[in-house]
Formats: sequence, structure tokens, C-alpha cells
Amino acid sequence: MKIKVLIVFLFCYLSANEVRPGLSAWFSSYELSYAGGGGLFFDSNGRDINLSECSDKLFSTSYIFYPASIQAQSVSISLPINDKVLNTSINHISYGTFKGYDENAVENGNYTSSDTWLKLGYNQPIKNFASRFGFSNQIYISKLENYISTSIYSSIGFIWQISKYKLDIAGAINDVVLYKNNLMGNINSMNFNIGICKELTYLPMKISIDCRLNNIFIPVDYYISGIFKISEIFKLNIGTSSRKFNQNTRQSLSQTIFGSTGLGVVYNNENIIINYGLYFYGTGGFCNGLDLTVSF
Repeated sequence: MKIKVLIVFLFCYLSANEVRPGLSAWFSSYELSYAGGGGLFFDSNGRDINLSECSDKLFSTSYIFYPASIQAQSVSISLPINDKVLNTSINHISYGTFKGYDENAVENGNYTSSDTWLKLGYNQPIKNFASRFGFSNQIYISKLENYISTSIYSSIGFIWQISKYKLDIAGAINDVVLYKNNLMGNINSMNFNIGICKELTYLPMKISIDCRLNNIFIPVDYYISGIFKISEIFKLNIGTSSRKFNQNTRQSLSQTIFGSTGLGVVYNNENIIINYGLYFYGTGGFCNGLDLTVSF
């Protein structure tokens, strides 16, 4: 009997999770166009751990427009140091301004709600083995009216690069809680991501397939995304995910097909990269964003 109680207690502890929107927010137009996938593609403004190589010093900023006047902004710098890459970024999402009321339903002014991430990431190759490993530490500051909660998260990942087959295989452990203050509930946000990325032989295209698992190793979402090279200066990003089935309201065939689907256009001219991305919800509606990256 004691063993059964212990198993139940352990399962409840591992699976318990308080919903915090900042953990699943997207901060770059690349994430929108990949429909949340593309874990092996380079994205300096994304919140997830970045394992890709970077040959140039990059400054990047992004602006994302969500429905209901929710907006997200990011600014980041990527610095290659020999064969190592250092990435730092600030991600901020504002949920808007709301009217406040006291216990007697009397209006007492406006208040705001927002989440802010301060991220420091690093990756480097492993000598004598065609692979890279990396990690990122993130300070998460969540604000609701006058209440502020702070926590620290860490992520670690590994990528194996098989150049003979133009294939990359990667895995990551995301959002391990290192610190949380008393204003936060019991949060177990840790999740896993595994993915493969293949450069096609007969098409100018890279395809990435990702699977995200929860903290008890149960698959939650599947993603497929790609980068199609149109010319030397234009690329097309596309992506879709299994979220289309969770978001599907069976309102129309088009929402079923195009739900949870992303699309983006990339303009790359020497030292300037501009990306515009769209993400279509299965429930109808969309969000869009713009990224600007400058090499220096």
C-alpha cells in the first residue's frame, strides 16, 4: 500500500503544471513561420536553446503582433568566438492594459500585465566528434498589477552533425527550474525536444521534424518545418504542427487544413536580413511578426 501511495504521489508531482503563458510565447517571426518547430534552425530571438553555428556577429530585433492587442518584442546579440557562439537576448511580452476594480466593484485605475525574459546562451563543438552542445540560462520576470514573480530556468542541448548525409540529430532538455520565489505555485515546466534536420538532395530545401515531450516523456506536439531557397536573396519558410487537431473547431475545411500553419518570407541582402512571418490558428485568426537582423 505504501508503494502505491508513493507512486501516485510521484506521478502527481511530475505531471503537475501551472499554466504560465510566458513559457509558451513566441518572440520571433521565424517561430511563427515554423509553426513553433524548426528547433535545429538558427533563431537568435527565440527563447529556446540555440545549437546552430554562427559565423557573423549579429544584432537582431523582432516585433510580434498577437490577437487581442498582445505584443511581444525582442532584442538579441550573437557573438561567434572562434568556433564558439555566445547569444544574449531580452524577450518581452505585454498582455495589455486592464481596468482595475476593488472588492466593491468600484473602478480604481488601470493596471498592466507582462512577462520578461533575460537570456544568456552558449554553444561550442565537441572535439574529435562532429557535434555541438550548448546551454542557456534565463531569468523570467512576470508582472501582474503590483505583483512580481521571478524565476530562473536552464536548458541544455546536443546536436550531432552527420555531414556525409547532410543530416543533423538533436535533443534538448528545456525549462528546468533552478529558482522560483514564493509568489509562484508548484511549477514543473521541464520538457524535452528531439528533432532531425535534413538538407534535401534534389531540392534547395532543408526540412526539420521535431517532437516535444512533457516532463514524463509523453509526446505532446509534433512539428514539421522547412526552409526553401528561392534565390540568393529570397527564402521561404513554412511549417505546421499537430496542434491543428487540438485547435480545430470543425468550423470549416480551410481552418482544418491551414490551422496551426506558419508561413514566412526572408530577404537576405549582404549584411541585412529581414523576415516576415505569419501563423494561422485552427480556431481562426492569425498572428504576425517582423524580424530585422544586421551583421557587424
